[in-house]
Amino acid sequence: MWISHFRLLLFFGVVTLLNGCRIGRAQEDPTRFYVLTVPGPMTESLAHDEVQRFRIGLKPVEVPVYLQSKSMVVRTGTNEIEFAEFDRWAEPLDQGVCRVLKEALSEARNVASVMLNSHGGEGLDFEVAIRISACEGVRGEKGSSFVRFAASWEIRPVGTNSWSQRRGGFIADRVTWDGRSYAQLAERLSAAMVDASIALAADLPVDAGLPSQARPNTRP
Repeated sequence: MWISHFRLLLFFGVVTLLNGCRIGRAQEDPTRFYVLTVPGPMTESLAHDEVQRFRIGLKPVEVPVYLQSKSMVVRTGTNEIEFAEFDRWAEPLDQGVCRVLKEALSEARNVASVMLNSHGGEGLDFEVAIRISACEGVRGEKGSSFVRFAASWEIRPVGTNSWSQRRGGFIADRVTWDGRSYAQLAERLSAAMVDASIALAADLPVDAGLPSQARPNTRP
């Protein structure tokens, strides 16, 4: 009889030990985090006296509510989107966009400095309000996936600046994406933001004493 009890206790002991090993074993977290980046120098080194250089203030960037999620967004239909479960932005998207725009704009030959979260005031020549209307991947049929990025802006003179207010915008021109790699999606969106900053800088005055010669860009 005591042998049967011993075997029963031994059985429950082994089961408890195995369950404890399962519970104690750490599960690998599949979540991956991505950041927006500026790939490298955008412009050639130019003498500062070739053009007038302006001090720019960037107001907080406006993004649609559906892009305020940390999950990366992929559009799968005209009115359908997916939030990536395990692929997320490492920072709020509006802050990432501001950071990239500041870094890219700072390299423009007609920009002296860029201040984030501007609310007007002295020390600026222009204040820029930017609205992002799209910043996502698009997964189309038969592998026709691409990046969807669009932004519009309003440039306002500050203080005694006599330049008139300007509006502009940029839409990424069907930049391809493989539809699978979120690292590639972050990279392509970063490049689109750099292109947008180039278009934005072109909407600023280029030469001192001359009207702004904005280079053509696609408006949303």
